[in-house]
Amino acid sequence: MSQDAEEFRALTSTLSAFYNYHRWETEQIVKPRRIKYDSLSADEKLLVPWYEKHTEHLMMCIEMNMQFCQMLATNIATDWGVSADPNDWEPATANEYDKVRSTLLQLSKEWSDDGQNERQVSYRKIVDELEAMFPDEEKRQNIKILNPGCGLGRLVMDLIVKGFWCQGNEFSYHMLLTSNFVLNHCKFAHNFSIFPYLHKSSHMVKRLNQIRPVSLPDLNPTSISELSSKNPSIPYDELMSMTAGSFTDLYGPEDLVISETYTQDTIANEFRSTNKDHFDVLVSCFFIDTASNIIDYLKSIHYCLKTGGVWINFGPLLWHFEDDFSTKIISRDNTKVQTIMKGLELSREDLVELVEKIGFKFEKRESDIETTYCGDIKALGSFVYKCEYWVCRKL
Repeated sequence: MSQDAEEFRALTSTLSAFYNYHRWETEQIVKPRRIKYDSLSADEKLLVPWYEKHTEHLMMCIEMNMQFCQMLATNIATDWGVSADPNDWEPATANEYDKVRSTLLQLSKEWSDDGQNERQVSYRKIVDELEAMFPDEEKRQNIKILNPGCGLGRLVMDLIVKGFWCQGNEFSYHMLLTSNFVLNHCKFAHNFSIFPYLHKSSHMVKRLNQIRPVSLPDLNPTSISELSSKNPSIPYDELMSMTAGSFTDLYGPEDLVISETYTQDTIANEFRSTNKDHFDVLVSCFFIDTASNIIDYLKSIHYCLKTGGVWINFGPLLWHFEDDFSTKIISRDNTKVQTIMKGLELSREDLVELVEKIGFKFEKRESDIETTYCGDIKALGSFVYKCEYWVCRKL
């Protein structure tokens, strides 16, 4: 299959996942409840008289999610130059539907009032650090910042609002398409309502919390134009850019092994060569533990930063591939080698040592900063991460 065909398949299967998400949600949420209810005795049903009505409410919320997701899919299809007819798209897999579920939660984290506390702990800390580092607002437009794993683009937006030039990089089509929709199709604050908590039945105070709407975005993305009129010396409309693809493929050095995430694609080769010693700052948030090979990430961060450039990192060490036994083929010294996704999960102590070996000097470090991630602020419980925060400088 050609690269163009592969990209079309990946793009349109993601679009299909959004467009048909309501069917998957119904199968995951409503169908099991109806089966369970039908299995109850008449006496048991009398004990939960609200059950059927709540199931109907869940179905109504699914239909409202459908309206948002289908609008997103058809608008983004047009933006990305593919047919807006869902019949022309590749079918989605169960895994892709589950990614839509997590994307709706991510929308709540990045672009709603519900996510304010989480953003305050992470994004706000990074932005405050940069504001203190570069106090002259009018000169910030000359500071080039890269944000790999930028998700739905909120940290990028927060930095642009402060006058910084920032490029976001994201690998996930689910995130790319959704951030595109938020940034380009939301015309005012609280433009849309979604129901991201429908899949959460545990740790609830009351069932209405499960079907409560979240409005987004909490701020108007087009307000950047208003900032330009207030401060014409800063070209806010020109400060944001986004790239789609693997971080190592687009920003890594020339000596990484060839793999699914690092290719010899001509365009990628040309682009990453322009990024050598290019950025003044790299900010990573809940990102570095997405690496299967953390050495590749660290080499790429070092490669694309200028000498004396700053790396600001926030996040846990929840290595995403720790339980992934799947294998892949890489190419090292023109020889194909089989490797495994898991196996290079480092402790904090080992990671700090490795960062220094790669060529960074720590200027600030904080550990065990507690925060949730895409948590429900009204739930009775949630997973709390102990995160690392550091400021490093490239030697």
